Amino acid sequence: MKVLSLFAVLLLLAAPAAVAQQLGHTASRANHFNSPDLPDSPAVKWKFRTMGKVVSSPVIHKNILLTGSADSCMYALDKHSGRQLWKFRSGGEITSSVACDSTALYFLSTDGYLYALEIQSGRVLWKFRTRGERRTDAWDYFLSSPTVHKRVVYVGSSDSSIYAVDARNGRLQWEYRTGGPVHASPVVADNMVLAGSYDGYFYALGTDGSLRWKFDTMGGRYFPTGEVQFHAVTIDSTVYFCSRDFNLYALHLRTGKGLWVYHEPGSWTSVPALSGEQLLVSTSDTHRALSFDENGILQWKSEVRLNAFGAIASTGHYGYMGSLDGRMHKINLRTGHTVTIFTTLASRLQGPRFFDSATDALHRDLMARYNNDFIRMYGDFLDMGSILSSPWLDNGVLYFGSTDGFIYALE
Repeated sequence: MKVLSLFAVLLLLAAPAAVAQQLGHTASRANHFNSPDLPDSPAVKWKFRTMGKVVSSPVIHKNILLTGSADSCMYALDKHSGRQLWKFRSGGEITSSVACDSTALYFLSTDGYLYALEIQSGRVLWKFRTRGERRTDAWDYFLSSPTVHKRVVYVGSSDSSIYAVDARNGRLQWEYRTGGPVHASPVVADNMVLAGSYDGYFYALGTDGSLRWKFDTMGGRYFPTGEVQFHAVTIDSTVYFCSRDFNLYALHLRTGKGLWVYHEPGSWTSVPALSGEQLLVSTSDTHRALSFDENGILQWKSEVRLNAFGAIASTGHYGYMGSLDGRMHKINLRTGHTVTIFTTLASRLQGPRFFDSATDALHRDLMARYNNDFIRMYGDFLDMGSILSSPWLDNGVLYFGSTDGFIYALE
């Protein structure tokens, strides 16, 4: 009996780690889900109020929903009822989304620590200190969200580094220094760690921390550095990522050589996602969702009222995307036809400050009202309960957070 027990233990230690759950659903960050679609007028299954803005994207592990808030707390909720199971208070705002394996969850806080908590209890397992986390500007809403792969946690930092940390004990395995803050969430593909930096480069590192290749974005008139703010997405031999230079890039995964580039006139491209081979991209100032085939051919553009800074969550037929005006949109992936399926109460109450009720467009004199102060105006946009987080789909329920402080579940 003792021999059998020892053999079972050895098998357990040798077995591969369980598939992780994280921002974008998988390590490739595709944000695609095998889930029934929502009706065009879904009901609120439940909502849970935190004491701060929620820009962190929810992640579900089994029956537990995990998400952070600007109130400095990480929340674990029952995904069916929204009942709080536990909460953990860090020393700063939590704008990073979690990655979790079979027993632990990992996230970054503005207090400068990468935390590992036990999923069932919220007990601290370890914490790893970076050189400090910060926002770079008014539109820098998110810290890097970790990815966990083969018992290693990879995460970017405002201190310009990409870190690899042992998931079991929090010990540093390696650190790679870039030339700017790394708020993009790393992607792991083909034994490489992929992440862009505010220095305008996109990096491909080996899982030992060695540089495989790096790609210099083109830059542009208004953003000459070509900062890479958001995570990439990978499929087969291609990696896609967006830049503040208004470009969407497709590179060869192994070499970093360019395959194609798409330029969005007048706007950052925000976050890529995938539904099969269909590439879905949210945009900022042009207020759109875009669809491309694998060759970079634009299939359709879907207009919304205001900026989108989260990834589009997809099923086989529809995509779901939040926007800065507190609306959740359902997009037909074949045609691009879009309907608004949910509007936050804050959006209904505060929307008239910004939008003309007759045209549903921004007031023509809005910038004059703000004396051309873009930063103050975009700060006030958050009063509408902006949906900055990337939605999560699970068994016909759509989960997301809002700057009104609520975490929502729609069905």
